[in-house]
Amino acid sequence: MLPSENPTRRGVAWLVLVRVPELVLALLLAVLVVFLTLAVVGRYVFDIGIAWSDELARLLFVWIVFLGFAVAIRHRGNIGVELLVDRLSRRSRRRIMLLQDTAILAFAVVFTWQAAVTLRFSFMQRLPTLEVTIAWLYAAVLVAGVMMIVYSAANLRDTLRARSPTPHGDAAGEDAIRRSE
Repeated sequence: MLPSENPTRRGVAWLVLVRVPELVLALLLAVLVVFLTLAVVGRYVFDIGIAWSDELARLLFVWIVFLGFAVAIRHRGNIGVELLVDRLSRRSRRRIMLLQDTAILAFAVVFTWQAAVTLRFSFMQRLPTLEVTIAWLYAAVLVAGVMMIVYSAANLRDTLRARSPTPHGDAAGEDAIRRSE
């Protein structure tokens, strides 16, 4: 748990907002693994193919990827060059983090806006074998976009308040910054 995710500081609602997507991800991944295992065994052992298995696997995979992307933003799991950033002074490091958090928030806003536009048009198409609207796929993008806005705004707020954890989710980075002064 990130230091800024202390339930007494932010409330239980924030803890739920952070932990529920992680639990949903774990559940979706477990369902995908079990489902694909059964589909492969059915196809190659019993020679029984499930017509809708590819579409369901794709649907689950898309949700896992986009929810995982949003959760990674909360945990600051985005790609960074720590070797260079760790050599900077505390002030420069904070500026880089502010720039990074602002850029991610701006990206999340544009991403969400475009996801909403795309979702609006996706109701016209259907997945052929599952016979559901393709909007179920694009809804993952919109949900992830909203989560990315919330998480990146929280990260920016934490950076502004100098409560920024390291990308690995611990407070060791702040201790290292204090020692390097």
